[in-house]
Amino acid sequence: MKAFQLVQTFGSMVVILVMALVWGVPLAPAIMYYDWATGLYDFQSDWLNALGTGLSISSSVIVYSFSLLAFSATLQFILHVRIKEKTVVPLASFSTIRWAFCGQILRSTQPVLQHFVPSFVSNIYYRVCGAKIGKNTQINTHRLNDPFLIRIDDDCVIGGGATFNGHLVEKGQMVFAPIHMHKGSLVGTGAIVQPGVTVGADAVVASEALIPKYRTIPAGEVWGGLPAKLIRSSSARNDS
Repeated sequence: MKAFQLVQTFGSMVVILVMALVWGVPLAPAIMYYDWATGLYDFQSDWLNALGTGLSISSSVIVYSFSLLAFSATLQFILHVRIKEKTVVPLASFSTIRWAFCGQILRSTQPVLQHFVPSFVSNIYYRVCGAKIGKNTQINTHRLNDPFLIRIDDDCVIGGGATFNGHLVEKGQMVFAPIHMHKGSLVGTGAIVQPGVTVGADAVVASEALIPKYRTIPAGEVWGGLPAKLIRSSSARNDS
């Protein structure tokens, strides 16, 4: 255990250095763009020069945002653990280290990512990170943790601020368990979906609900509460 704590401490220092890389590399194209943009004007009016500088800075932030998303997603694509089913690994394992790095890279990007949800930009970002996302799916959250463990079929909706977690630590082991939303299902605003959860076709998870680990919500049912329980069955929905 002491050895693992030393490794964890060393790893934390390495992560700090990695963050300098994650945040620093995307700055290069933004700085180059800013230099180019500010060279396009030289007005006699101080106000117009200030306006040009302001617009150059704001557009440089946009360039930086796209650069950060692209770089972050690429790093996660390279590093993420390739898992298709529930997998248990030692806490002190190479898989855990890879997961930890991906998690930190994702968290460092979330303050920027939140401004691009819902949009095709965030969907592409999650796909590159490893998520499987179908057509006509609306993802209105930047909190899809462990994207490589998430599968979302066609015509699904995820509400604002919903949180998906594909991992947990049990008995000193790291557990990875994929989450699957089937076609036409909905997860409401602020809901929390734990590892190993399956949401059936056309099922609904109410806002602020907590779906415990490994739970399966049958097709067409409505669940809500803390922890979530059945509110309305599929037969009741059909009768209505």
